[in-house]
Amino acid sequence: MQQNPDFRWFAWFIIASGAALSFAAAAVPHFATGYRLHLGVLFAGLLPYVVYAGFTDVVRGWALLATGALLLGIDLGVKIPERFLHYDGYASGRIYIASLVMTLVAVVALGIAARRENRWRGENKKRQAKPD
Repeated sequence: MQQNPDFRWFAWFIIASGAALSFAAAAVPHFATGYRLHLGVLFAGLLPYVVYAGFTDVVRGWALLATGALLLGIDLGVKIPERFLHYDGYASGRIYIASLVMTLVAVVALGIAARRENRWRGENKKRQAKPD
């Protein structure tokens, strides 16, 4: 049986990068008080990475790497234009919808990978022939 490489170090880098990006998107400059922290944006931005972190113990290998890269790529593609290029106070709601879609993608992709690796119920169980 071929063993998958361990990409958990990359997963924790993805989670830290996503948390920093979520905080940067939630901290908005305000003319009178310095910065305002939008908690809804922060929590919505952290949700996909919390789900991703929950699967790091049950999914290994390329599935973990590919899903993390996809999450961070979509997140960068949404948050950079929404917050840093065309900020409108998040009136369009794209930042919330993208976070929910990313969470669903993470749950489905990592759930399929966990089921395929037979780690969903805990340990990887080998099939044993029943004695006759």
